[in-house]
Amino acid sequence: MNDFSSSTLPLVTLTHGNSHCIISLFGAHVLSYQQHGQEKLFVSEAARLDGSRPIRGGIPICWPWFGQLHPNIAEHKQAHGLVRNQLWQIDAQVKTEQLTSITLSPTDISSPLWPKGLSAQLVVTLTNDCLSIALHSYNDNTTSIPLSCALHSYFVVADVTTIQLNGLSGRFNDNAHNGVEKQTPTPYLFNAEVDRIHPTQVPQTSISKDSHTIVKVLHSGHDSLVVWNPWAEKCGALGDMADTEYLSMLCIETALTQGFSLAAGQSHVLEQTIT
Repeated sequence: MNDFSSSTLPLVTLTHGNSHCIISLFGAHVLSYQQHGQEKLFVSEAARLDGSRPIRGGIPICWPWFGQLHPNIAEHKQAHGLVRNQLWQIDAQVKTEQLTSITLSPTDISSPLWPKGLSAQLVVTLTNDCLSIALHSYNDNTTSIPLSCALHSYFVVADVTTIQLNGLSGRFNDNAHNGVEKQTPTPYLFNAEVDRIHPTQVPQTSISKDSHTIVKVLHSGHDSLVVWNPWAEKCGALGDMADTEYLSMLCIETALTQGFSLAAGQSHVLEQTIT
């Protein structure tokens, strides 16, 4: 398993059979998922593990808005929401012959940007064969609440220039080029910065190399998938990512980005399962 011994953050380890998962209570952030000895997630060697900023890598939780999708983002400049830079509490833990799971919830809802009546829980479930991350949103208000969010997963690869992303087609918005609409490439390869929102509900994607599947990702409750890699120039400008680490990762993010609203009294589950 990855060595997070330098972390000053409270960590929880889930184990089931030969599978292991490490979660930081800061951000309810999954840091590591090893399936039968194989690490599936990327965390930067320069990631801050002291609570001074969100953690670079693993599975950040973006909620109750994703990226810049907040009407007053130009004023407060707080990208990716309110929960990835605070401590979460443990609400429940379950261990059976079939699975091990933990349920977490944010501890600080005092921000004036927090939508009244909106709450969240994260359920992380580990089995012999997969890791499931389910982000539950609840609206206890009497009116609907706009909601955008994402499971911003960083997957580890040996060399991003040698892999292929499978399962996506159709049009996408290219945020690396001012949001212009483009056609998904076939094959889906990587040789430059990618920052793409695919407005699709496709249920499964995968990363492969030489026809061998490295990781398979199942998606539900989403209206889009985001694919991201900062590439050399932007990676070099990040203070919490080593200059060449862009070669070792690819983000495939299960997301709501297309103007979703959570109706009064209703709930929603955004879920990603990694196998």
